[in-house]
This record gives sequence, C-alpha cells and structure tokens, in this order.
Amino acid sequence: MNPHIHEYKIDSKVTKGHKHRIRGYTESMLGINSFHIHFFYGVSSYSNHTHYFSGFTGFPIKTSNGHIHKIEDILEINNMHEHLLLGYTFEEIAYKSNPKLRGAFI
Repeated sequence: MNPHIHEYKIDSKVTKGHKHRIRGYTESMLGINSFHIHFFYGVSSYSNHTHYFSGFTGFPIKTSNGHIHKIEDILEINNMHEHLLLGYTFEEIAYKSNPKLRGAFI
C-alpha cells in the first residue's frame, strides 16, 4: 500500500454544556498494507479554553471503496473538564509520494 494520509472531522462528546469540533489530517502511515496505523494530533478551542489531543488510529477497517480508521482519544483536561473523542477518518485518502505534500496538508 502506498504512503497516504486521511482527513477526519469529529465532534467530541458534550461535557459542561459544550462540545469541540475536531478537524485535521493524520500523519503518514506506520506499518505495511492492512497492518498500518496513523498518528494524529491537534488543538481545539472553545470560548475561553483549549484542549490538546494526540494518539494513534486503529488498524484499517475495509470499506467498499478502500478503508477507514477508528479514532478514539480524550481531549486533555483543561478548565476542570475533558472530552471524549470518538469517530472515524474519511475513506478517501491522499497519497504522499512527494515529500513536499506534507506541508500542504498538515
């Protein structure tokens, strides 16, 4: 399988009356073929506070047009609360044959 990245858009679970919308791109794949994962990380702000997050996706889940990955994480504790993040990457992938692509997506 060629090196690639996935886009993701996930809403966190509601805590303290609000949720965070997470959007980004995974890093390049780590592993080979159907035994690969991706690293993801980012920052989400709401009102007067910010949460950081990072983690690894699950292994690929085959779909009719390719595959997706599960993303499960906790947005770090800030403002005396944390949020559960649970969702999936998009099926579409962007191939990374050109090292210059990295700056365009992340």
